[in-house]
Amino acid sequence: MNLKLIGLLFYCLLPLYSTANTETLQDDVIYVHSEVLSDFKDLKNDNPTNDLSVATNLHALSPMQPTIKFEYMTTKRSLMFMEKGDKNRCVVNKIRTKERLDKYIFSLPINLFLGYRLYQHNTNTPLPGYTSFDSKLHLDELFKKSPDARVLISDQISYGDVLDKQLSSLPQKNKILRSSREHDTGIIKMFDQGYAEFSILYPQQVYKHKPGLKARSYTIASSPPFVLGHLMCTKTKVTKAFIKQINRNLTSDVNYQKLLDIHLEFIRPTEQLMFKHYFNQVF
Repeated sequence: MNLKLIGLLFYCLLPLYSTANTETLQDDVIYVHSEVLSDFKDLKNDNPTNDLSVATNLHALSPMQPTIKFEYMTTKRSLMFMEKGDKNRCVVNKIRTKERLDKYIFSLPINLFLGYRLYQHNTNTPLPGYTSFDSKLHLDELFKKSPDARVLISDQISYGDVLDKQLSSLPQKNKILRSSREHDTGIIKMFDQGYAEFSILYPQQVYKHKPGLKARSYTIASSPPFVLGHLMCTKTKVTKAFIKQINRNLTSDVNYQKLLDIHLEFIRPTEQLMFKHYFNQVF
């Protein structure tokens, strides 16, 4: 064949090859979403020093870093993209619920947070009969006794099957829903400013963002004492292989002590003994 003709064919086919190759590479990219801006920046910059969520996820994701692209968006927007199923998408720190298990795949637990508690702003009178840390209250009974009280929550997240069910049964007038981004810090800021008498928060969330929060907390009946965060992904061939690799890393011989050490760096010293008790039940 004429060399000039061969060269011409190669020149014409090169863009097609490049496009196909680029598409193949893009098909292997895994888009990992975070709904917290500060977490997103630390994940992107591989900085594990500021936050338990970031440190534990970077530990779990460390073998897979070259194939990951971190993105910042609310959970609602992430789920909108994930339901389309057009790309390999994952979200960090998601609770496994029955509804989600039907649609998505989950990693093994990556982090453990002490369970949600009901916080009451100190400007309000303490609830009678719930003076000890372990006194358990029922949300429906509380708001029947205090019909004008309101609880501040986010509509961007799931609080887990148990709490979601309890919250859904409350009258709408007793709930203030925050819809904006940065629910983690936004909820605490609004609660601190007195927008509502109550809010449902993680102790770790308070310890990180507002250690001097002027509030008391109560145990919520039937609410689990700890919550597990997982990587939640769309069901694609790439993400299934990705989750398998993540799980291999999480079940390695060295993972237990390393993951415990990472957690303890961010846990209030007075809560570490209780935390270890729960950690040993899971990992």
